[in-house]
Amino acid sequence: MRDDVIPNQDPVWDIAWSWVLRLHERETFDARAKTDLAQWLAADAAHRQAYDKAGRLWSMAGLVPPVSDIDIPGSAERDGPV
Repeated sequence: MRDDVIPNQDPVWDIAWSWVLRLHERETFDARAKTDLAQWLAADAAHRQAYDKAGRLWSMAGLVPPVSDIDIPGSAERDGPV
């Protein structure tokens, strides 16, 4: 599915999520990025709200085990070749 046809896209959420991803990539998050993020957060309370929500989602996702770590009955990966 193309991004330009997804209904109800929220550009503030998209930017907030991009900031969270960039922050965790570290090598692209330099002093300039930190300044840019601070300015974006200060520009609108909705920015901070979306960024906080994206950060919580990132944290929760890190607590979910990858599918490969879960024994799924009938799964070819765990049960061997079919």
